[in-house]
Amino acid sequence: MNWLSLGLLAVGVVPQIAVGEAGRVEMFPLAEVELLDGPLRHAVEVNRATLLRHDADRLLAPFLLEAGLKPKAPKYPNWENTGLDGHTGGHYLSGLANTAAALDDDACRERLAYAVAELARCQEASGDGFVGGTPGSRELWEQVACGDIRAGGFSLNDRWVPLYNLHKTFAGLRDAYRVGGVEQAKDVLVRLADWCDTLVANLDDAQMQTMLQSEHGGMNEVLADVSVITGDEKYLRLAERFNHRWLLDPLAAGKDQLSGIHANTQVPKVVGFQKIASLNGDQRLHDAALKFWEIVVGHRTIAIGGNSISEFFPAPSQSIRWIEQREGPETCNTYNMMRLSEELFAVSPEARFADFYERAVYNHALSAQHPEHGGYVYFTPARPRHYRVYSQPEVCFWCCVASGMENQSRYGQFLYAHDPESLYVNLYAPSKLHWREKGVGVHQATRFPDEERTSLTFSVEKPVTISLRLRHPSWVPAGDFKVTINGEAQIIDSKPSSYVELKREWREGDRVDVELPMHTVAEPLPYLDDYVALVHGPIVLAAKTGTEDLDGLIADEARMAHVAAGPLEPTNEAPMLIGAAEEVTQQLRPVAGKPLTFTLADAIRPDAFDGIELTPFFRVHDARYMLYWRQLTEAGYAAALAAAEAAERAQLALDRATIDHVLPGEQQSEVGHQFRDEQSETGVWLSRRYRHGSGWFEYVLNAGDNRDATLRVTYFGSDQRRFTINVNGKELADVDFDAPKPGEFVEIDYPVPAEMIETADDGALAVRFAAKPGSMAGGVFDVRLIDPAKLKESD
Repeated sequence: MNWLSLGLLAVGVVPQIAVGEAGRVEMFPLAEVELLDGPLRHAVEVNRATLLRHDADRLLAPFLLEAGLKPKAPKYPNWENTGLDGHTGGHYLSGLANTAAALDDDACRERLAYAVAELARCQEASGDGFVGGTPGSRELWEQVACGDIRAGGFSLNDRWVPLYNLHKTFAGLRDAYRVGGVEQAKDVLVRLADWCDTLVANLDDAQMQTMLQSEHGGMNEVLADVSVITGDEKYLRLAERFNHRWLLDPLAAGKDQLSGIHANTQVPKVVGFQKIASLNGDQRLHDAALKFWEIVVGHRTIAIGGNSISEFFPAPSQSIRWIEQREGPETCNTYNMMRLSEELFAVSPEARFADFYERAVYNHALSAQHPEHGGYVYFTPARPRHYRVYSQPEVCFWCCVASGMENQSRYGQFLYAHDPESLYVNLYAPSKLHWREKGVGVHQATRFPDEERTSLTFSVEKPVTISLRLRHPSWVPAGDFKVTINGEAQIIDSKPSSYVELKREWREGDRVDVELPMHTVAEPLPYLDDYVALVHGPIVLAAKTGTEDLDGLIADEARMAHVAAGPLEPTNEAPMLIGAAEEVTQQLRPVAGKPLTFTLADAIRPDAFDGIELTPFFRVHDARYMLYWRQLTEAGYAAALAAAEAAERAQLALDRATIDHVLPGEQQSEVGHQFRDEQSETGVWLSRRYRHGSGWFEYVLNAGDNRDATLRVTYFGSDQRRFTINVNGKELADVDFDAPKPGEFVEIDYPVPAEMIETADDGALAVRFAAKPGSMAGGVFDVRLIDPAKLKESD
């Protein structure tokens, strides 16, 4: 149970509101919310500099190539020339549009208008309304239109998630028009939507659902937006065809079937469920979206507001992997969960959505951008004493780089909201609101989170009567949330995670002061109570533990450079907290002259870490850190160390001996190892992903300079399968797997002959699992190439 679950139990869950039952709440346009000096404004400005460093012509090159036009510059490297070509371009449009509006920035407007004009030129050259950057687009979409659909989780007709890629173009054009004000973008967007309508016109429902097995972003959401922009319901009907029932049906029935599935494949679909529900009143879609949000935020989200391990939702039994693994929550997921929260809040303005949003903004979103060079973070490890990797502008083009261009430009989006008679203050941040429709301005002055208060001063064209709704955060206890108006204390009766309503006639210069006292709690990891994060108000505190061995801190263009691949530090040697939760938090001591900085010497073991300081996680960069701490009693400390030492030694030895590693069924790992197959599939068994098939599947592992290597494969001991393992076309093993250890996972080592490695091109070993007639290859749960000498050294 996490912070949100505890808060909901304390105040009682607000009853569900049927779609359309209450008036819709709207966020203010970015142009009406001016961020002032503070962490949010700084992030937007750093992001602007990053956006303008990019060469628009290089980002547009994939689109021109697919339209048969000559590019003005070469494509960028990394994901932009390995199959996902063009995916960044759509996000780039959104980032430019948001930044132009948020900062009133002409340079971004000019760049945006140019990019849209170039896409319009591509569309004109295509002749049928299509514009996109996926290599081989014309052949691909001709096959799909004819019903030739071969969909896998991360592929469609042998292309890397082309519908996901296409969604980014749609969304970028939508934002260029709706946020950036580029009229030409509307025409390109609508023509692209018409092309999409024609594309699927002859597909029946079964074919559509088969196609939707491939990751497709939020196609349903953006097509619903086209229906709003045009006023034409045909696009809403098209959007409904993109609802993936494999996810929708169990959620609508109130079932949690998320364990083991790819997280960010699902979140944009759910944003689309809610968007369509808000337009057509489909209660079932709304129920599914709300259920998803409650499952993810209430049960699969850690303290920083992020979710997933190595991109997948863990089962409850897998919580320890947050501590063990180097690949923690993915930034894209959190950004899309924030967008889902906006959609849910719009139809039911409950404080719980804003509580989550605040946690995600101040702890994950802000921390995922370097405050100086602007690099973006893909994975945020929760493992004690690990670190994050940052992207390099012009070099790295991961999904979290592309979505980061949007994420870091939208911090004004959710600060305020309104209905016809009310103004909601959702987040506390230095800003100015210009509610032009009402002739109302609000200046919010605060140094939050470095101070525990804020003030809002009204400027009005004439006196106006509205309700001011101030969020009483979940982290402020009942009775501690204090409000004054023009110096006069207000009598309020509010609970954590609610809104305080102040209805009156507001006049020029009226001032509202709000006290936001922060307290520190030790918040347990979901389903693993002996690991805790220290959270001060909504701010997660972390500690730098060193700057050694930060391998790949600034990533290069290598396929998996977004993973912090440096050596793992032993978790049993990490600092731990000694004492009950309330005892630990009471020992925090503020550091003079350093806002939101504390020491905790009396509660930390071993004593070598007495001097470390705890500070907001979003201010911890370029270092190894403590985000989660093991919490023990004094009596249990020595015993816990002894028990953990052997297991930790074995894990670190395997990590050091690993030359290359594939996680079957996990997108980035498989794509990064040049996965190919015929008649194979993935699944989940006992919360672990596997791949098996009646045909074959293959990964390319890199032995590097090693001449002595062993292939270690993990199977499930109840399986009965017959298959071969081949390396570069030569048989390595003839496997007759006959349930050797029923009910257990087993590891089998296959030494790779030296001549296989010596004759390999640059050490590349194409490892193929091929089924024998009448049997299956696999299931394979883990594939490692290990150095046996290094493993032996650790024995």
